[in-house]
Amino acid sequence: MSRTPSDEPDPSREPAPDEPPRPSADAAPSRSRGRQLLRFGMQVLIALSVFLAVSHWQTRRLLPAGDAPAPDFALTDLEGNTVRLSDFAGKTVLLHFWATWCGVCRHEVGALNDLASSLGDDQVLLTVAADGDNVAGVRRFVEERGARYPVLLGNDGVIDAYRINVFPTNYFIDPKGRITASTVGMSTRWSLKTRMSCAK
Repeated sequence: MSRTPSDEPDPSREPAPDEPPRPSADAAPSRSRGRQLLRFGMQVLIALSVFLAVSHWQTRRLLPAGDAPAPDFALTDLEGNTVRLSDFAGKTVLLHFWATWCGVCRHEVGALNDLASSLGDDQVLLTVAADGDNVAGVRRFVEERGARYPVLLGNDGVIDAYRINVFPTNYFIDPKGRITASTVGMSTRWSLKTRMSCAK
């Protein structure tokens, strides 16, 4: 049966009182955008949860943050000077543990150079080479990679005191000598600088 022109719906006609409102033309795209935003938010939340879980698992054996002072040490640098953590009381310290054979550590030199050049007078970057008994190897690493920050020669005592078993490992120490946070693995200059600022 053919429809007469009067049977065709009139888009401009107001709906009858008992007729459900017609969806607007923008409704479908709006719902689609809402679903996309919700999906994106869920993905971000999942990624953040995984990151926090992995970070917690990696740092679970490290020294905890708290009121106890970070273990002091006396290590020599590549010029033969003795450096103690207690020398920097009143300053925020990033204590960075690395090793010459660590692949990630090689890629972090640029970020550490940038960080070292941006620190204020109340902030200090100290790096500790775990294989400090290999002075020639540490010196070669520094020269070849162009490291421009303090490098201390580590030993078993300081490695054990800070429970280091993964490289690189970072400890953030506040001006009162207390550990405020620790991280394991690759870091950016921005993340290191942010954590140092939070440790003030």
